[in-house]
Amino acid sequence: MIRESQYFMFNDIPSYEIGAVNVNTEGGLLEETFIANRTVNETYARLASEPYVDSVKREPYEIPLNFYIENHLDEENIRRVARWLDVDDYKPLAFSSNLDIIYFALPVNATDLVHNCSNDGYVKLTMKVFPYKYGREITTHWHDVSSGTKNIEIDNIGDLNIPLSLEFKKIGDGDITIENLTAYKEPLKFTAIKHQEIINVNANKRLITSSVTGYECYDHVNEQYVILSRGKNRIKITGECHIRLIYKYKYL
Repeated sequence: MIRESQYFMFNDIPSYEIGAVNVNTEGGLLEETFIANRTVNETYARLASEPYVDSVKREPYEIPLNFYIENHLDEENIRRVARWLDVDDYKPLAFSSNLDIIYFALPVNATDLVHNCSNDGYVKLTMKVFPYKYGREITTHWHDVSSGTKNIEIDNIGDLNIPLSLEFKKIGDGDITIENLTAYKEPLKFTAIKHQEIINVNANKRLITSSVTGYECYDHVNEQYVILSRGKNRIKITGECHIRLIYKYKYL
């Protein structure tokens, strides 16, 4: 929970480094956003009384955040806090109650400094966050597929399906295929990969790079990225290589 956390980390800097602790300035029961709002795009067919759902879009939401600064409200530290919060893109935000859950946040609206005309006070601001939360990135060890085939099991314990990133180093010239046997989807296929060529697949950014040809390796891949379904996934690797898999859970 956010409000019960003693400290938080924003943009990889813990709040206690600037003498700040998370505080609750409201009395009674605490309210926190449970799930992001959704916008539903619908189409009504002629003479139909029920709509067809074209798409559902989850919207970013806002988190009020207050943190108390004790004996540190001098000019130098106020400027340090301002620099810490002055970002132009969404940055990772985590709370001490569970540092393995990552929000992506951007300070918005007015940022207020409430103080007692001494060195104590607290900062009030609002964080706009992505509609989803994420786990920390997981990278498996290097798997030896010199035999030509190997099955690797991954348990997706998040709430949603997630893309699978990966990196492999080819053994001998030839092809590589990565397939999720749990999902009925076309596998990811690489053709004519050179011996000791290293291929990196960032499935989140849909970016594929090669140690040999740089970004010009799309002629050798079908770009069918592998998706991990919720629960257990059996990933089949076909082709001689050393490979490691990279992913992070996604939560509502």
